[in-house]
Amino acid sequence: MSLTFTQSEIDLRLVQWRRRIALGIVILFLGLLLPFVCAVWLHSNPLFYAQIEHAGIFLIFIAIAGRTWSALHIGGSKKIKLIDTGPYSVVRNPLYLFTLIGAAGIGAQTSSLIVTLVCPLIVACVLMVVVSREEEYLRTKFGGAFNDYATRVPRFLPRLSIYRDVDQLTIQPKAVYRTFLESSYFLVAIPAVDAIELARHYGWIPDLIHLP
Repeated sequence: MSLTFTQSEIDLRLVQWRRRIALGIVILFLGLLLPFVCAVWLHSNPLFYAQIEHAGIFLIFIAIAGRTWSALHIGGSKKIKLIDTGPYSVVRNPLYLFTLIGAAGIGAQTSSLIVTLVCPLIVACVLMVVVSREEEYLRTKFGGAFNDYATRVPRFLPRLSIYRDVDQLTIQPKAVYRTFLESSYFLVAIPAVDAIELARHYGWIPDLIHLP
């Protein structure tokens, strides 16, 4: 069975591939930079330092649960039919929204409020290009139905008052499993930052950047 793609689908796949490359570069850059970042309240306010880190862990688990919940509704149907139930009834891009939450959780592992804000902002800059192209594709494919959906449902800031669900879902297990496993990579930040803090304790890594 041969698969054929329209030019818009090919262009969208290219944009999504570039998104993965860009996110990979961002993750690599942050991975090289963050070991040298130390929150200013490490010694002055260790309780607050720990609270930010624990809040970040909470955000990471929200991201994993939220992305998995979104996958239950979208499955592999993102470009096949217009999904407007569950998380997609309150925000048009819940997968990306929960990705931003996960990025904030990763940043919070440094216990720096600035890093907690900067990480999702950098990821958002990468995702906005993809979102624009995806919505352009969906508008071409679904026409007025997508325009009505975009009018009712915000792009990134959820409108909880319009939430609606369905009694039954057609689930594609492979898509759900894949999203759950990909989302679980956020958890790597927890032992990674613990290892960095241990190395900093023994003086193996210098504190070059002090941020609030």
